[in-house]
Amino acid sequence: MTVATPDTDQAAVEPREIQKIEPTQQVCRIRFSPDGKLLVGGGYDAKIHRWDLSGEEPVELPTITGHRGWVQCVEFGPQDGPLFSADSWGQLAARRVEGQGNGNPMVELLWSNEAAHDGWIHDVSISADGTRIATVGRDRFARVWSAGDGSRLFELPQQEHDLSRVALHPDGKSLVTGNLFGTLRHWELATGKLIRELTLEKLHFYDRIQDVPGIFVLEFDKSGETLYCGGGEPARIQNHQGIPTLHQIAWPSFEVTKTQHFGEEKDGFVFDFARHPDGYFLLVTSGNPGAGQFLLAQPDADEAFFKYPKLSNCHSVSLHPDGTKAIVSATNRNSQGNGAVRGKDGGYVGNSSPLHIFDLAAKAKA
Repeated sequence: MTVATPDTDQAAVEPREIQKIEPTQQVCRIRFSPDGKLLVGGGYDAKIHRWDLSGEEPVELPTITGHRGWVQCVEFGPQDGPLFSADSWGQLAARRVEGQGNGNPMVELLWSNEAAHDGWIHDVSISADGTRIATVGRDRFARVWSAGDGSRLFELPQQEHDLSRVALHPDGKSLVTGNLFGTLRHWELATGKLIRELTLEKLHFYDRIQDVPGIFVLEFDKSGETLYCGGGEPARIQNHQGIPTLHQIAWPSFEVTKTQHFGEEKDGFVFDFARHPDGYFLLVTSGNPGAGQFLLAQPDADEAFFKYPKLSNCHSVSLHPDGTKAIVSATNRNSQGNGAVRGKDGGYVGNSSPLHIFDLAAKAKA
């Protein structure tokens, strides 16, 4: 399903779903390996799930164990860098996945820090040169680690609220944190000094001693000139409802230069985001139980030029390194988010994360 606009460049892309992987478990975030032959997904079962995508059909590989909680974050380092993973118990780890895409790649644990944070690690950011990793967590700390051995390099002052997202600037000199109340802070790494801050008040809603946070995406473009902050503008506390929102923030001024809304209040939040080499964005949204979208949008447009709403509660999107396809992690339609679902035997049915594979082909010319 597409929603076209008059822009001919936008209309030149016509994605179509070509395959679907049906895991038995749920995954939080999915990412392609740098060579595009392997897909990994951080699981709610404390495992890292893997699929070999080097052939015509995806092949599920043995899971990677070693975490104790939800594997919220999985990210590959640049080029042939290692796989970094973080979980809800505060563990941060690095693994070398040898022979990616060659049937059953070997996995080597390089290092593991079981107490990188006191509790949930919400986000991981890898430096442009692959030498450092930044993390933030529920303990309100932002920390920077050596990618080589996992040693701690920097720790910023503890903040007053949970930190949900972090982004290292491509120049390696600055770091931005985002908290649950929609406040972004720019820190100088060499000194740990707070340089400036920006509060996006609509990305947070408070009512009756309950609140709904709205930041789920925070990352720079390759040049470091633009910071993208995505999430939602919640208007109520029930069902995590909100309007999916993406802010573009100019780095020199640290001011919002463009705000894009993708849907209605029921559509919820932008949960993940990727930038295509051709300049457009890929986004997934998740909202009122059962609502999910896969979207494509130009950075200067007010609406998405492609909308695929036939998904349920999307978690993540990963773009293939060559830009030819994307994979969206969603939730099974008959999920527990829509009620106490029981199977034929009367037992509760667990949720899963179907992985929808889209071909990002150019539209055929008439």
